[in-house]
Amino acid sequence: MTQNKYNDSHYDIIVIGAGISGLLSALALSKEGKKVLILEKDSKVGGVCRSYEVDDYRVDTGPHAITRLDSGPLRELMDKYFDVVPQFVPFGKYYVRASNRLEPFPWSLKDWLTFDIIPKKDRLLLMKSLFDMFYRLSMGKDLSAVSIADVLPSEISSTTRRFWDYLSYFMLGTSMKSAPVSRFIDNKCHKQDDKPSSIPYAGKIYNLLISEGATDHKYPKGGIQSITNCILSSFPKNRVEIKTNEQVTDLQTSDTNEITIKGVSTEENNYSCDIVVYSGFASDLPNLISGLPEDYARNLMQIKKVNSLTIWLGLTKQFFSNHGCEMWVDSDPYIWAVPTSNYDPGLAPAGKQLVGFATVLPEKYDPAEARKKALNAIIQTIPEIESHIDMIHYQELIPEKAAWSLDSSFGDVKTPIKNLYTVGTDAEKRSMGITRAAYSVLRCLRIMRSERVL
Repeated sequence: MTQNKYNDSHYDIIVIGAGISGLLSALALSKEGKKVLILEKDSKVGGVCRSYEVDDYRVDTGPHAITRLDSGPLRELMDKYFDVVPQFVPFGKYYVRASNRLEPFPWSLKDWLTFDIIPKKDRLLLMKSLFDMFYRLSMGKDLSAVSIADVLPSEISSTTRRFWDYLSYFMLGTSMKSAPVSRFIDNKCHKQDDKPSSIPYAGKIYNLLISEGATDHKYPKGGIQSITNCILSSFPKNRVEIKTNEQVTDLQTSDTNEITIKGVSTEENNYSCDIVVYSGFASDLPNLISGLPEDYARNLMQIKKVNSLTIWLGLTKQFFSNHGCEMWVDSDPYIWAVPTSNYDPGLAPAGKQLVGFATVLPEKYDPAEARKKALNAIIQTIPEIESHIDMIHYQELIPEKAAWSLDSSFGDVKTPIKNLYTVGTDAEKRSMGITRAAYSVLRCLRIMRSERVL
């Protein structure tokens, strides 16, 4: 425990972590009139919402698609709190690469019925399973403990199984054997998230077969860093202080019967505050604070992170002409390819192309072997690409702080401690990435208002 005296300043709120969820929380709370301190263990802010230069290319921390941007949680936060708003461009189509073919992802019912990558017989069997699932839901059946693998017809082909396994990894960070059906029926509504939906389960699977597709998915011009820059530029003057290179070691509590946070200790200082918003790994909380209820601490310790590897390639030839991304179902490992310079040519030198190839890694992996295997998968899929590599850059990242799988847990914005809240992708189940983080921040603000903190 740090023995230094408390810092002279007292803060209304201390935000631990300067990733996207922490920065969004600090912006909203400071705009609501609070004096906020952000403590970040790294030397830079933004977490996995950063961009940086590599050999004249500007790479993001993993490829990103900002989903639900037209009316989702990030849009709501931008409309209310941003002074400077990023410029976004349409993300384009999602393409599936499998069986030596490249076809648009089947978002609508019509597209699904003509999606030739999957055999016609399999498509009909899957449709039958889908409607059977909706019937079970309408009868009040709980599918939260049922996996995608459990509801797939046994007769379907290996290609179809790989397609659904890919989708499970892509949206949940886990295989279809561990992917609960409930995650695929994630309701899109967020403004009424505390009330039952009038159209329950109108989410992922419904949208897969009925909706128009990813029309509200976009990419920020200038790279993902532009979102972080806009947040920093929107902080109100003299209300937000950021301290980097400050590793939090303890959350200090009062000596009363009810546990209350009174301050935060780092390796350098102690800071006093009224409220803490924690945006780090929820699974680390039991190491930072004593006295947490045993059941709550045990649940947090069961959260499983999503590990990912991104290989950024700078290419001397334009291999990806489509305005969109590719989902490589046949590759080993599965790969999500995003040509970011197609959205903003300024991210690559003139005449060159920048592409991020992302894959989900197992909990335990050898970094060198994982890099070699993923690079080989890229070259095997597009052999000609090897002779046109101008730059190569590897990133091991944690894009989601909690995988949504049958054998893991999730945190929550609300904690057993009165003045401690958590935000981030392990505190909210809806959607993924930046959108999931934004959902958690909105929910935190709503809870604070209901508790008259705001």
